[in-house]
Amino acid sequence: MSVLDRFRLDGRTAILTGVGPGVGEHVAKAYAELGANVIISARSQDRLDRIAQEINALDGGRALAVAADAGARADLENLVSRAREAFGPVHIVFNNAAAGVVYAHDGGLWANTDEVWKTAMDVNVLATWRLAELTAQDMEAHGKGVIISVQSCGGFTPIPPAVAYGVSKAALAFLTRSLAKALAPHTRVNALCVGSMSPDGQEAEIHKGLGLAERNAIKRFGAADEAVGAAILLASDASSYTTGSTVFVEGGRVGTIS
Repeated sequence: MSVLDRFRLDGRTAILTGVGPGVGEHVAKAYAELGANVIISARSQDRLDRIAQEINALDGGRALAVAADAGARADLENLVSRAREAFGPVHIVFNNAAAGVVYAHDGGLWANTDEVWKTAMDVNVLATWRLAELTAQDMEAHGKGVIISVQSCGGFTPIPPAVAYGVSKAALAFLTRSLAKALAPHTRVNALCVGSMSPDGQEAEIHKGLGLAERNAIKRFGAADEAVGAAILLASDASSYTTGSTVFVEGGRVGTIS
């Protein structure tokens, strides 16, 4: 086997949540290009259909679009069921859905209402737990399970007023380590921490004034496709001895904090 062959995902089935015009879309297309069957989900069916059509138009591309709210267990149960019906046992889960961010213009710290807290925990933490539970039998049976959860710098460095979001992402970091210990050796569980990113690498209007790029060692926003290499690494046999870890693709924001 060549070095590059270790990054192939031929015949494996990957579920991806939170797929939109950013990290999720780029990772879904990369997994499909490397031979995986991809089941993409988000709340917007129209957006999913467009991405699935583009993947299926590629030579050998196999994609299924399933609308789902990552915070709703029933939707996740349907997502896993549809994945199995279409492609068989699940090998990879890429948890990219996120929710619960509060900005200063939303009303400040106390805009973290009970509803925001619930949404943040349901989507950012419990979705990972639920999908691990729902796919555990597949991953234990074939012994090549992979769970990847997209982390945020907010889980490592406070970003007030987004307290509920930050706390939920910190909880996700511990859940990653806990599942890695509990599900070994048949399933590897890791996190991918992305920093200030946008589809095209330009600062989004909602982020202006927050100085996010200036907090990074690289001093710029990241483009969404810059997270793809790490996502491939964690999903493939190239990282077969890696579990309970976090790979940082955040321009050095966490790694160089002082």
